[in-house]
Amino acid sequence: MRRALLIGAVLTGLLVLAAGLGAGYVVWRMAPTLPSLPIDPHELGIRPGTEMYAASGERIYTFNQSRQWVPFKRISPHVVQALIATEDARFYHHRGIDLLAIVGAIRDNLRQGNITRGGSTLTQQLVKRLFFSPQKTFERKLSEALLTVHLEAFFASSYPDTNDAGHPAYKDRLLELYLNEVFYGTNAYGIYDAAITFFDTTPDSLSLPRAAMLIGQINAPTAYNPLRHPARATERLQHVFDRLVASGFLDSETRREYAAIRAEDIINPGYPPRNPVPYWVEAINAEIIQQWGPAALHYGSLKVYTTLDIAMQEAAEEAVTKGLVQLDERLGFKPYSAASMAERPAYVQGALVCLSQTGKVLAMVGGRDIFVSYYNRALTARRQPGSGFKPIAYLAALEAGKISPVTVFNDQRRTYIVNGQKWQPRNYGGRYLGQTTAAWALVRSANSTAIQISERVGPRRVVDVAHRLGFAGPIGAYRSIALGVAEVTVLEMAAAYGTFANYGLQVEPTLIEQIVDDNDQPIFTHQAQIRQAITPDLAAQMVHLLRQAVDRGTGHQARRLGFARPAAGKTGTTNDNTDAWFTGFTPDLTASVWVGFDDRRTHKLVDTQGVQITGGTGAVPIWTDFMIAVHEGRAEKDFDVPEDVQIYSVDPRTGQVSSKPNKDGTPPLSVALRRGQRPN
Repeated sequence: MRRALLIGAVLTGLLVLAAGLGAGYVVWRMAPTLPSLPIDPHELGIRPGTEMYAASGERIYTFNQSRQWVPFKRISPHVVQALIATEDARFYHHRGIDLLAIVGAIRDNLRQGNITRGGSTLTQQLVKRLFFSPQKTFERKLSEALLTVHLEAFFASSYPDTNDAGHPAYKDRLLELYLNEVFYGTNAYGIYDAAITFFDTTPDSLSLPRAAMLIGQINAPTAYNPLRHPARATERLQHVFDRLVASGFLDSETRREYAAIRAEDIINPGYPPRNPVPYWVEAINAEIIQQWGPAALHYGSLKVYTTLDIAMQEAAEEAVTKGLVQLDERLGFKPYSAASMAERPAYVQGALVCLSQTGKVLAMVGGRDIFVSYYNRALTARRQPGSGFKPIAYLAALEAGKISPVTVFNDQRRTYIVNGQKWQPRNYGGRYLGQTTAAWALVRSANSTAIQISERVGPRRVVDVAHRLGFAGPIGAYRSIALGVAEVTVLEMAAAYGTFANYGLQVEPTLIEQIVDDNDQPIFTHQAQIRQAITPDLAAQMVHLLRQAVDRGTGHQARRLGFARPAAGKTGTTNDNTDAWFTGFTPDLTASVWVGFDDRRTHKLVDTQGVQITGGTGAVPIWTDFMIAVHEGRAEKDFDVPEDVQIYSVDPRTGQVSSKPNKDGTPPLSVALRRGQRPN
């Protein structure tokens, strides 16, 4: 027995020695690869941030930056209590790694059957934020653990005193660094930004509920953001209260008083805005993360040069704001400024994108209030474009030689059988044109003729042309495709119409010109992606058709409102009164405007008199105000007409050459015919 015990002791000792030697070898091998700590611990708190510049070179915003450092003594003790209770209850009693917490996390996760709890200390979290990417690998976790021990020792030697509570003073310095470094959501980096952003107050004035809400957010800043997800934020807030009770920082009676507190009760939505172009910042963030991952923003000091034209952006925001205020009144809503945060999501929304003919996004408005909804309706939202999609069907038919602008149709109510059911597409207002040319049917936005045209060319051909023009989402080859039943984005509409203005050149849109690192070395330079999507003569024919739609058709409101320059475009209105569009262009610029409700099930674009708000009455005024503003001071230009395209004046109903008004007083229609096409 004694011999067996001796052998066991020797073997155990050898195993411990081997494990120690192995661990020592791993540390020895990994130590040179660990990030270096600075000589002065204060340098760890410097975050230069990522800067964003307009096309003019003017710096417009800095994000991911700790803007103002707050000393530990100027941070509310409630913040420290909430942080320790929620993230690391034994913070003052370990030296960076908490083995008890790790064992407890393993036990709880095994009981739950999945990962519900982590064992990382606050120091480990801090090391991860300062030095490592979010990628989870064994090597990274080991490096994190080694550097955590090193960081604690570094701070312990730098701040050898004790605090008033008898704890090591260096621990307070680590907390100070953590609270000033961490991200709280809504571009708030550091406790100062967070206090200002969510409560319009200073860190030393934070009450316990407000402190608890901020600390609750750091675990998942987007998911628990009270401005975006108040219900989730409230649930997380109540969890932090429970942790405060468990840690002895909050008594049970006060906890019961806090049980009814909601996140929306304690935030202050009136904080001073610092971001002049919030939808741009969010879009740039998303683009960089998509291309290079989240580490590119969090761990790199970048300079992002965008395509943003500041003057055009201001004009876009003014036009959208003015147009939505007018729609609020027509729809019977009280002024938006008088609405509460809970009421604002129900208001009508709008979006605008303006492109140069080189594909640069010059202006972009994603909605009326990003702090009510981060949803970018210009780049992300997919909505039905209605009649705004008809030009795509016309283009497919013209390209295939199935029609010309003077092809004659009988525009009348027709019945189709779709999936065994009768379907009767109706023209707006129930008015039909009778005998008409294809061109006049587009100018007057006749649904019946549009269906006949898509039937003649085939829906599949329309889908192919749409994809060629840059529509990236799913588009079904339905019989109703010409009526805009496929969902598209505002950016896609602008880019597709921009192809017409570019005489067939399809240019992939971009928001970013160049990104450079902290040494001003380019890490990305935009290279324009250009291809000939359609022939120049076909594009010129579409331009001429859409010019008539502005001069004499559903887009004529732009002329009535004072935009007299050469322009082309098309309105779009969905049959269920949920979306209204206008996409139009000049020789220099293309802009698409959408208005509608986020919740299309409960709200419709119908005014207090029961009149439908269409693309012509809802979107065209915004487009017109914007175009008038951005063209001021520009030399007037006209669209070029290729040599193999001829312009004729024809009877809009028969397609025959005519210089006289029709019998019903309709003046002649100007049409562009390509080589081989002739008037009737």
